[in-house]
Amino acid sequence: MKHQNIAGARPIVDLLYPSEEKKHLMTERGIQLEKLPDDYISNLEIASLSELLCPRNQYFCQRLLTELCDDEEIIKYRQDALQDFLSVKKLMPILYKTINEMLTNDRTNIHNIESVQSFTALNGQVSALDCYISCIDRLHEFFEENKQEIKSEAVNKLFSHFEGIYSSEEYSFLKSCMDELHSALENRIRSVTVAINFDEEMLPVSAGIVGYSTKAVGVKPSVFDKLIYRGANFPDQTVKGKLFTKYIPEKGVTREVDLNETDKALFDELDKITDKYIRTLSEALASYRAIGFDEIYALETQLDFYDGAVRFIESAEARGIEMCRPEILPKGKRIFKAEGLFDIAFYKRITGIEHHKKGDDLIVRNDISFDDSSRFFILTGANNGGKTTFVRAIGICQVFCQAGLFAPAKSLSTSLCDYIYTNFPKEEEVGINSSRFTTEIKEFKQISKTITKDSLLLMNESIQSTTPKECVDIASELVKIFAIIGVRGIFATHLTDLAYMCEQINSDKDIRSKLKSIVMETDEQTGERKYKVKEGLPSAISFAKTVFEKYGIDENIIRENARRHEGD
Repeated sequence: MKHQNIAGARPIVDLLYPSEEKKHLMTERGIQLEKLPDDYISNLEIASLSELLCPRNQYFCQRLLTELCDDEEIIKYRQDALQDFLSVKKLMPILYKTINEMLTNDRTNIHNIESVQSFTALNGQVSALDCYISCIDRLHEFFEENKQEIKSEAVNKLFSHFEGIYSSEEYSFLKSCMDELHSALENRIRSVTVAINFDEEMLPVSAGIVGYSTKAVGVKPSVFDKLIYRGANFPDQTVKGKLFTKYIPEKGVTREVDLNETDKALFDELDKITDKYIRTLSEALASYRAIGFDEIYALETQLDFYDGAVRFIESAEARGIEMCRPEILPKGKRIFKAEGLFDIAFYKRITGIEHHKKGDDLIVRNDISFDDSSRFFILTGANNGGKTTFVRAIGICQVFCQAGLFAPAKSLSTSLCDYIYTNFPKEEEVGINSSRFTTEIKEFKQISKTITKDSLLLMNESIQSTTPKECVDIASELVKIFAIIGVRGIFATHLTDLAYMCEQINSDKDIRSKLKSIVMETDEQTGERKYKVKEGLPSAISFAKTVFEKYGIDENIIRENARRHEGD
């Protein structure tokens, strides 16, 4: 999936960008990113993480994550908003519920209103406008009670918008129209007197309304009613025949007439009275639409993004896994310093299996620091020891940071990168293969043309498609090129010789990113994987065991078989 412009419809208040100018700059940046390889989207499992955060709007979330925003002001704007949603516990529920209620009300009750043709329609439209007023009043009351706790520019601008509606002339007029309608409806007609003219043969020839009343007319009580309900007050005015009524479930009265048609006909006949209702309702609707409600639709998606982030953070913390608000450092420092880093993609999978585990029993967290002393790492270690997970964790952490989200780490200080490049050959592509080797070299040639000192490079088992010696020679030259450029990077590999070449490469006077060897810990005796990263050089013995295990060779089984054959 290529990068896409996430501009879309303009919300009433933008919770993602502090200004239209900033948003335009990010749109222009997105166009430039289209020209770059986007392997990192699949290699870092961005689609899956987007679905985790925003199941209802995952494509919007993915576009936002792959924007790779490099503007510190935009990121701080989002971090501040997210901090508000986390700190003021009732903020997200009140906004989410109220705005969703307003949208549902607008879609189903107000959007298609054209004209009022019955008392039933009048009631429905009055209720719809009452719902809108209730929502605006609710937001006003919440802000009055909590405005001291709301710190972010984004959320304050949002409430400022609703406060502007609350104090506007249009809203005041809307409420006065609704008060007038309610007053009229409270004293509305409860009964109508209809006169019917008959000819000499008692056939009805004409009928018309001869009067109406604010009191209901009941059915004339029978002798039985008077005996049973002795002392009851019956209406002075009653009808002698059957009175058709609406179906009332709790009373079990059978519906005997199409009341919708009757309602419309009666509404039309009483035009002298209903004209006033229609005029007042029309004025109320005009005030509603003058407020500019349509623009609130785009806000719903942005709130969904923040709501997903809040839910994930709270869910992780409930399991004893800390997440943090990253400290953003100047791009030129090219720093990434994380404590307690973990891979969200792996965390997502493991929580679906280990339902009851928490904290360190659930997931292993690691520390890493990219700085002037070491900015490019050669990571070695046993197969299935966590190398891929660790490399992916670094990339996802950077992506979340640049989206303005909290980072999957106990603490993080990082410089923004201009882009993330990845090379993760698939398992079936690893091994001597001249075609694959040619393709891989071309991929790195393309990367080398556009990568800069401000980029992040993640390599996982790259350069595995030729002979071991050639792999080491090519990989060392490739790493040296990226170190000269000054890239922040990590290379997870089984090429242990490369780890021993770090000091040699660092001696080059043009190196701008110092190399360092790190390993995934493994118990030398038992082979148990610790999934912890430490500084140091790889063990040749443990690497040999890893290769054997990978291809199904178990030394202990071979020894046992040899002993058994000696007795044959």
